[in-house]
Amino acid sequence: METRMFKVPAKADRSVTLKVIPGHFATNHSHINYYIDLTTLKTRQSEAQAAARILAHYSTYTIVDTIVCLDGCEVIGAYLAEEL
Repeated sequence: METRMFKVPAKADRSVTLKVIPGHFATNHSHINYYIDLTTLKTRQSEAQAAARILAHYSTYTIVDTIVCLDGCEVIGAYLAEEL
């Protein structure tokens, strides 16, 4: 396990947390200072459903007609579609 990792809980639901690792990460086209690990959010059913519930609250402020998912985050997108 990465020793520099820290967790950032969502204000709306403490069971939804992002794992963040500070550092310097480089790819062919970008340099970033923090790596955000979405593995547990996109693989655990309970966390994916809770994350979708939080995201669904944004529909009160804006109209949602399309859901676009990051690679591997289709489970969150499916739960979000169900919530909306």
